[in-house]
Amino acid sequence: MGLIHRSRGNADDDAAVTPPTHAFGTDAEDPVVRQYRFLLRTAPPDALEAAHVEALPALDPDTRAAVLAAVQERLVAGLRLGPDDITRLAHLVTLGERRAPGYVVGGLDSAALLRLSEAVIASEASFGLFTGYAAWDGTEPEVREPRGDMAGFDETWHQHLHRIVPDSEPGP
Repeated sequence: MGLIHRSRGNADDDAAVTPPTHAFGTDAEDPVVRQYRFLLRTAPPDALEAAHVEALPALDPDTRAAVLAAVQERLVAGLRLGPDDITRLAHLVTLGERRAPGYVVGGLDSAALLRLSEAVIASEASFGLFTGYAAWDGTEPEVREPRGDMAGFDETWHQHLHRIVPDSEPGP
């Protein structure tokens, strides 16, 4: 039984948390979902986050709740967020997909993934981000190893969320 299920009091076994199967990278993949995955893999993080900030309010509350649930279960983050915490939710989706491609969106059911994909693709912030789409083979990139001592939190676009505290000298 996973940590999340224990904390929520769910007695189901781990088989109950098997993610939905999506046809990522195959001919059966929906073209809109494929375009969304392309953006997740290639768009600059700040542009991708802006596209999600614009797209999430356009989704119905149930779909936003499904996105939040996927983030909470897959990343064990955002546990105090609600479906209307758009900026933070957009940041977590972007961060999660950058760190482990396909992990967050793999936790969505097909209908929620399609609605999220459509909203992000239609957002004004995603305009002009499809350079190279025709040549993309649809495969997921390898997960990058964390660099530095901050496990990826040292990326420039993520700095606005943390206050950098200088090393303090030990006391007497």
